[in-house]
Amino acid sequence: MKETEFINQNKNKWNRYEKHLTSSSTNPEEIRELYTELNNDLSYAQTFYEKRTVRAYLNYLAQSVHRQLYKQKKEPFSVVWKAWTIDLPLEIYRARKNLLFALILFLIYAVIGAFSTHQDINFAKTILGSYYIQLTEENIAAGNPLGIYGDTSQGTMFVQITLNNIRVALMCFFGGILFSLGTHVILFNNAIMVGVFQYFFKMKGLLLTSFLTIWIHGAFEISAIVIASGAGFTLGHGILFPGSYTRLQALQMSGMRGIRIMLSLIPIFIIAGFLESYVTRNYQVLPDWSKWMIVLFSFAMILFYYVIYPLLVARKYPEKVHAAPQVNAFEKVDFKPYKIRKNIQIFRESFQLFFVKFSFFWKGIIRTAFPLIAIILVYQFFSHYSDLTVLYAYDWSGQLSILFGNPWGVAYNGLSDTLVAVFWLFPITFIALSVFFSLYSTENEFSTPLFTHYVRQRFFKMFIALLPIYFLLIVLPYFIIIPSILIFPFFILAPASVGLEEKPVLKNGYVVSSKKWNSSIVMLIVLCLTTFFFAQPFAFVVGDMGDLLDWFIDFLLPIFAEFTADPIVWTNVIRQLVYVSFIVVILPLFFIVFALLFYSVKEENEAIGLKAAFQQFGQRSRIKETNADFE
Repeated sequence: MKETEFINQNKNKWNRYEKHLTSSSTNPEEIRELYTELNNDLSYAQTFYEKRTVRAYLNYLAQSVHRQLYKQKKEPFSVVWKAWTIDLPLEIYRARKNLLFALILFLIYAVIGAFSTHQDINFAKTILGSYYIQLTEENIAAGNPLGIYGDTSQGTMFVQITLNNIRVALMCFFGGILFSLGTHVILFNNAIMVGVFQYFFKMKGLLLTSFLTIWIHGAFEISAIVIASGAGFTLGHGILFPGSYTRLQALQMSGMRGIRIMLSLIPIFIIAGFLESYVTRNYQVLPDWSKWMIVLFSFAMILFYYVIYPLLVARKYPEKVHAAPQVNAFEKVDFKPYKIRKNIQIFRESFQLFFVKFSFFWKGIIRTAFPLIAIILVYQFFSHYSDLTVLYAYDWSGQLSILFGNPWGVAYNGLSDTLVAVFWLFPITFIALSVFFSLYSTENEFSTPLFTHYVRQRFFKMFIALLPIYFLLIVLPYFIIIPSILIFPFFILAPASVGLEEKPVLKNGYVVSSKKWNSSIVMLIVLCLTTFFFAQPFAFVVGDMGDLLDWFIDFLLPIFAEFTADPIVWTNVIRQLVYVSFIVVILPLFFIVFALLFYSVKEENEAIGLKAAFQQFGQRSRIKETNADFE
């Protein structure tokens, strides 16, 4: 039999095998039969086509099935145990200098707070607030100096305190991205408060009482702030001192290391919240010896896991101490569109393509979407000038409702905002087209004529494809958008279909979307969580604590006050520019994810990539195999 006949006779069967490898099926009988048939085909190819590509291809399939048949899955418990007993301690050991630096800074700042209170008691009112000082003095007079810990129900207090500890730690970590300056500011504020608090009670003759009370939970809570600051300094270190890596690669590595340290704080947040809610509030009925035991045991746990144990693990695994996290060489990604990808592959490759294609699609965005966005910003500035004189509790929500003309927003002004809401779909359409063109085009450089032709052919259909998604986001009230996320997957692949198919048919996009609902909902949730994560430094969602953007605005307000009668207006404009810039930057990531998901669906249904691979059979060396045979 000729090789081409052999391929034509079996290619549909091999295509089914490839689909099976990407599925979650674990039927042992099915896998056994698959392995047997593949071995028969491989034996035939080894006999008659020893030097041909089809032999290498079948060998690859057979090995993949063999691994699926005989692989031993790791037990979840063993993986978790290894992470907490080896991986995290080693990461803590690598960051030991940053953690020590954070501890030293905390102690210095706390001493400054105590010394300042010693010099002037009114300094405590400046730091802790006049109301807090007055309430504490009333509690002292009533014989319950720390009665503030018993004002709220235990369950509510536990949730509130745990969330507060998490957000403070997150801000300590995220502050590192501003060249560690943000981490310094947050650590300084918290350390000053601790120093002032303790010395205030010393001046009232209650130092021991306050110490044995607040450090019941403070041993974990304050330690978490210091450790999170160490993680923040680790993050900032990658930006400031990239070494032989590019600054982006160094940021990747330091970010991964910092996140791992932050993960180690999860039980500490829970324990600290529990102790403060259920134990500290009962400080008056607890004997002193029990308080000492709790405080000393808590510090001993922190000292062991974050100092002693990492040293022991580092000595046991010296070869792992200097292991660096793997970083992606974004500039060397070999993009193959028609390929069946799992969700994790889609997410990983989306970030790679985002950086690889960034300059490509950004040229299209600047030429089309930017001028329209500028028009909207200027128009809304004048039509909502009075609304910009207001400070909003959840600033990002208030500012975006103004910018997008949301009918459920705090400053909706009727028809004008309705037209603005509709007009926003034009720049969003151009952003989508710019991203999809960067994936659709076979050129290495952005071509304005080709892009113009591409836009003319697809703009209207892209506008219609985005309309249902945009309608759900803008028209629905906030409390309905979250549950309506189950509807979005029926529409999100339609824009990719319009932007990537040779002859786009809008109906096909909706059909494809309905067939890939499961993967779409998973990727949509992951993308939303990713956006939430990256937005925290300037749009902190949990609680009313200020974020880095708030602190930057607080710095600018007195400066603007010197030059204008409405400084809040101009600081709100800065906020809007930050929010819009973030949306414009993060939106292409969504479109790239949908594009890869669309390509994966097309490959599953039509095997376009597999057919292209078959066309290469017989076009390579008949004498010996080369690296190309294994591509």
